Amino acid sequence: MSFYGSRYFGDIVHGELGKDLFRYHGFVMMVAVAVLVFVMYMGCVILFTKFSYRHFLNRQRLEFWWTIVPMLMLVGLWFPSMINLYYMEEVKRPRWNFKAIGKQWYWSYEFCRNLDTPSSSESAESISCYTIDSYMEDQQEMFSKGGYRLLDVDNRMVAPADVQMTAFVSSSDVLHSFALPKLLIKVDAIPGRINRLPMKASQCSIIYGQCSEICGVNHSFMPIVVEFIPEKYFVMWLEALN
Repeated sequence: MSFYGSRYFGDIVHGELGKDLFRYHGFVMMVAVAVLVFVMYMGCVILFTKFSYRHFLNRQRLEFWWTIVPMLMLVGLWFPSMINLYYMEEVKRPRWNFKAIGKQWYWSYEFCRNLDTPSSSESAESISCYTIDSYMEDQQEMFSKGGYRLLDVDNRMVAPADVQMTAFVSSSDVLHSFALPKLLIKVDAIPGRINRLPMKASQCSIIYGQCSEICGVNHSFMPIVVEFIPEKYFVMWLEALN
């Protein structure tokens, strides 16, 4: 997500997958430009050549190649696309989980203190779980802190950087959408259903997002802010919760 005064689009902090998607985008653009240049060149040749193509009635070899070559190009674009799609949807073994619940018109985050997956010997009573309600910050407080208008919240969700996580997204009332463009994340929050998606930030950062599904009169006033901090400080933050 780009901000006012930014020269470029927002950086992707998804690690290797983000780099792969950038490479694939460059590859697709290279193929598209090559096809466009070739078509324009052939059009100019046909229009301005001194030879006449009125009697060019049949050429089996030409028809064969202008059918096979586009098929091969589409296969070349499809194969890396499917690989990227698989890795984007792959839910790896997470070290920490949290749940984002969309409500009119704010977000609630539920999580447990355990950084690693609890063992089967732990009872449910021994696991401490917490809930954070995240509302859009008041405009006067936001301006005094030098934050971003309509993007900052009063309680940020905190998560460890460079740690594999799983986010569970749901809703308690109407359709919402949990979108963090810099993390390549956009998933619908559906009442009565939980969507699961992998999440991993490759560096410490503050990620901004917004609800991307029209959910009512205050749809544009329920931002998402996730602050990724080093793992040791995240553990200290978890231990400080009471």
